[in-house]
Amino acid sequence: MDQIIKSRNQSLGLPEPAVRAGVGIILNFVKQKSAASDNAQFTALLGLLPGASELMASAPAIGESSGGGVGDLLAKAGSLFGGNLGDAASALGALQSAGVPMDKAGDLASGFFNEAKGVAGDDAVNAVLKNLPALASMFTGK
Repeated sequence: MDQIIKSRNQSLGLPEPAVRAGVGIILNFVKQKSAASDNAQFTALLGLLPGASELMASAPAIGESSGGGVGDLLAKAGSLFGGNLGDAASALGALQSAGVPMDKAGDLASGFFNEAKGVAGDDAVNAVLKNLPALASMFTGK
């Protein structure tokens, strides 16, 4: 995971702590969404990404308030809308609060998934994203 974090840090020009928190938030979001479809594939993916579980455990909670700003507004809006839209707004709010600007959130996620394929393999990453088509399109632009 350290190499992926460093690569995303350099590519996006974001502080390393923001990238670490952002990747943890993204993984927690994927875990939350995977539970509704097939959590076994997500668990298998985590096993192939050394350090991913620790990153998830240290990430700010989705929907957690940080005391103001656009991120908190998005998280609050997410709780009002509920469902997939609300969950996505809450995740974007958490990313914003962690220091990942909205205009770089998609690049962080898509870059992470692309680099995760290099570590875990295309099949493992695609198996998780295949069961979450809305998530795949939100994070990878496809």
